[in-house]
Amino acid sequence: MRSRRPSLGLIATIGFGAGFALWTALLFAGTFTTLDALQAPTPHWQSHIVQIAAAVAIVFHPVVVNCALAGIAIWAFRRRLRNLTVGILLAIALGWAGHELTRTLIARPRPPDTLSELIGNTGYAYPSGHMVGIVTAALVVIATTTTTKQPRSVIELWRWLGVALILLVALDRWLLHAHWISDLVGGALFGGFTASLALTVTRVHMQPERPTRAAVLAAKNPRRCAIVVNPTKIPDWAAFRRHVEGDCREYGWTPMFLETTPDDPGRGMTQRALEAEVELVMAAGGDGTVRVVCSELAGTGVPLGLLPSGTGNLLARNLRIPLDEAEALRVILDGRQDRIDLVEVTIDDAEPEHIAVMAGMGLDARIMSGTDEGLKKVFGPAAYVMAAGDAANLPSFDVTITLDDGEPIERHAGLVMVGNVGQLQGNVQLLPEAQFDDGLLDLFVASPASVADWLRITTSVLLPVPEASEIDRGQGRRVVIEASEPVEYQLDGDAAGECRRMVAEVIPQTLTVMVPKR
Repeated sequence: MRSRRPSLGLIATIGFGAGFALWTALLFAGTFTTLDALQAPTPHWQSHIVQIAAAVAIVFHPVVVNCALAGIAIWAFRRRLRNLTVGILLAIALGWAGHELTRTLIARPRPPDTLSELIGNTGYAYPSGHMVGIVTAALVVIATTTTTKQPRSVIELWRWLGVALILLVALDRWLLHAHWISDLVGGALFGGFTASLALTVTRVHMQPERPTRAAVLAAKNPRRCAIVVNPTKIPDWAAFRRHVEGDCREYGWTPMFLETTPDDPGRGMTQRALEAEVELVMAAGGDGTVRVVCSELAGTGVPLGLLPSGTGNLLARNLRIPLDEAEALRVILDGRQDRIDLVEVTIDDAEPEHIAVMAGMGLDARIMSGTDEGLKKVFGPAAYVMAAGDAANLPSFDVTITLDDGEPIERHAGLVMVGNVGQLQGNVQLLPEAQFDDGLLDLFVASPASVADWLRITTSVLLPVPEASEIDRGQGRRVVIEASEPVEYQLDGDAAGECRRMVAEVIPQTLTVMVPKR
């Protein structure tokens, strides 16, 4: 459990917000007349100090600062720090829009003798846009260093650097007669309010969290955990390792990192973790890596923690594991254990293997095999949509399907899928009755005869309309799918080749996973 004390973000939001409201009220009351009378000498372009100040004003213009913050947001998004990404973008939006609205409503003129030809010295004065921008940037950078588990010395360095830059920009705006002193204070308070509000709403912390007594006691007798990592899914290995290692040690875990290889997607690494008698295994990768780790952990009782790092992350979505790296770690280290089903799949005469999500023959496998890896990195799940058009043009296949001891059904199908869970990307419920712990697998069969049939099938899956007649559904413990010819198939989102026969059987509650607390 984490400490229940109010977060710095909440305290900062209330403090900055109340401070700005009070400061603005005092401004209208004429309280700051004496303060604003303290003005720098009239600026002249011939002065070297003024020329330097003009350059500083351009470097720290709100547009420049916000572009830099947007760059940090892109960096955070690529590292699966989604909460931080949203927090930064929200801070930019609130700061910019709020500043423009506030200064338009108050309409306070700038000081006399301002260099109006300089960019940023036009328009109304209160609050200072430069101060809003630099304070926002300072708080965002501090939150970024905290979220990525930088050493305390680095966090403190950026804090003091932020204070120094705030003072520099304030001095610069004063020297250029761009603002009254009360404008600068108002801008700092408003920037602090909007930035801390944005970061608090998105659950981004601006200071290292204090471990509770339970975490401190656990750290005295650390347990061992393993992180099975697909390095191709991690854009910044050093940042990822520092982040995971920092959180693990905070909760009393000693981590070992095991990287997958092109020849071994995680099977041998998970076996090594079990041989080391770890008490927790995390899987950091896509659905393929998760599937292999799940298969090796089945029946062992060792909990699995999911660090979603792929494109689909279907098991994580269905278990309501956050896709943000920091939040996923919180679930793993401070969540609860649950038990879920797996599905044992036998392809033709091969050895059985486990899946955690879905297996299918036909269209879905064609989409998976036809999706370019480069496009997946750039466009994410949208890359599958790009591949779906070509895949839908491929011919259907004759198939016989037997569910449990029922009568076989024959179809000319474009897609046959069995699932342990039902939700796809975009909250699409392909198998709405599927539950990961009900001891049943769900069957979905689509048998279109034309493109119009595919459109009707897709519409009935995506929208609350009557289901298309070309769809068959069922539930059971075992299903046998036999095609008249080799058909492409996929296992948990990984295209795996072609087969003619697939047998799927549910293995009830065989895997322990870490899930969010209720």
